[in-house]
Amino acid sequence: MYIGPFFFDTKEIFLILGALLLGLAMFFGWPIWWFDRQTLLTLVVLILFTKGLLPAIHNEAFFILAIVTIFMTLYLPPFQIILFYLLSFLFFRLLKVI
Repeated sequence: MYIGPFFFDTKEIFLILGALLLGLAMFFGWPIWWFDRQTLLTLVVLILFTKGLLPAIHNEAFFILAIVTIFMTLYLPPFQIILFYLLSFLFFRLLKVI
């Protein structure tokens, strides 16, 4: 989808929509069961940023990395989750998985 000079894939549109909904949940104080809203918002923005920088990555491996990272927010602190995501993404890029 072209919006002006920018091209948005459906995955980026869902990530932007997810970030907006998480921002609204934080603003209005809506509960999200089991998950920390700020950690999820940080992850969505980080995933959107990495997906936007590298649009030609393989979606299956990137999707599995995103899902594993999101479910790790149930058990681990935010710093460890962000560190896991960035290191996994770096190793996936170096090993040509994504």
